[in-house]
Amino acid sequence: MHGSWARYTVFGTAELEQQVRSLVCDVAAIVDRLMKPKDYRSLVLLGGYGRGEGGVEVRGDEAFPHNNLDFLLITRKMNSRRQAACRAEIDSAMAPVREKYGIGIDFSTIGVSKLRRSPSLVMWYDMRYGHRTVLGDAEFVPSLKQFSVDKIPAWNVRDLLVNRGTLFVINDMLMAAQLPPEQVGRPVVKHVMKAIIGYGDALLYHLGRYHWSYGEKQRRMQTSWETSDAFRELYEEAISFRFQPNYESYLERDFATWMDDLRDVLSPVHLHCEENRLKRHGMTWESYLRAALREALWTDARSPRGVAKKAVNLVRGPRCRVSGSWQATLGGRVTGMRGVLPILFPIVAYKLQSTELRSTAALILGAEDDSTSELRRCYLRQWGRYGDDNFVSFLNANGVSLDQPEVCI
Repeated sequence: MHGSWARYTVFGTAELEQQVRSLVCDVAAIVDRLMKPKDYRSLVLLGGYGRGEGGVEVRGDEAFPHNNLDFLLITRKMNSRRQAACRAEIDSAMAPVREKYGIGIDFSTIGVSKLRRSPSLVMWYDMRYGHRTVLGDAEFVPSLKQFSVDKIPAWNVRDLLVNRGTLFVINDMLMAAQLPPEQVGRPVVKHVMKAIIGYGDALLYHLGRYHWSYGEKQRRMQTSWETSDAFRELYEEAISFRFQPNYESYLERDFATWMDDLRDVLSPVHLHCEENRLKRHGMTWESYLRAALREALWTDARSPRGVAKKAVNLVRGPRCRVSGSWQATLGGRVTGMRGVLPILFPIVAYKLQSTELRSTAALILGAEDDSTSELRRCYLRQWGRYGDDNFVSFLNANGVSLDQPEVCI
């Protein structure tokens, strides 16, 4: 096991630090027992605790980790079937550790060659600089010099913003499902904070100020005068919550009003980021739909693999019709449902009232009408297929079905 074992959190007590350290050691022992050294390059701890910036929640006189611990095993010479078997075996062996500490543990794998071929995604840049090697080669992850902030593609940042922003749509669904307040409160608050941070991260990227550390991002946002005071305050609040969450001050709020107020602040941030990505300043959400779908038509058009995917989507892709623009119409079809969801996201998330936008979204999503609740239901159904593999499990855990009628809020 490598490292001097510096802190896992910013504000955790000595007892909490020792608890997390013991958990990490237990996970390392399991991987060491089940895996041969020749089969993996490194086991690393990612996320907030890998950065030394994990969240700490205080309940009464005790401090607890607020987030799951994320482990990544970087494997050698394993095909996908063997990787899946390895992942399942280790994940099962960690069940007693989860029960012992009462902390969520996420475990994933990736092959060395696949990691080396990957573009410089946000998650890999964050990993390179903000991780802790638990087993194996401690020099491997820092050696991945292709993962640098200047090489992060803008589409990846857009997808990150939409991924986090969809938590607002999920919040709307939870509130519309009329679940007990105690079942809704904490998830809604946690989703809000994660979403705000996602928007802020995207904004920092487009301002040329993105950084892997939450603490450094917090400092950089404080001096980013290009954005509104309202958003800077929201980001400061969300980052502080991430370090030391306090739910009680939010649970008495009128969540529906709160969500609407947040949309008013976050929608312009999103539009600003997309203006920069598409290099089309002065856009509105109405003009954005056409511009983004046209851009999707030509994305990867020079790549044989990209052209092949577009050909398949042309036959199997979603229905799309955009008045007055054959390029946008064709772009919506050939980009496929996975590619079109981030473009439709603003219509659903911000409850845009344009009849043209809503009818286009309804057609692509296969909705029965363009009501707010129906667009949300169909968007989230597709999100469970293409956006988040864990979303169906989340629905099941909360007793929510997307086949149930919703109350429109």
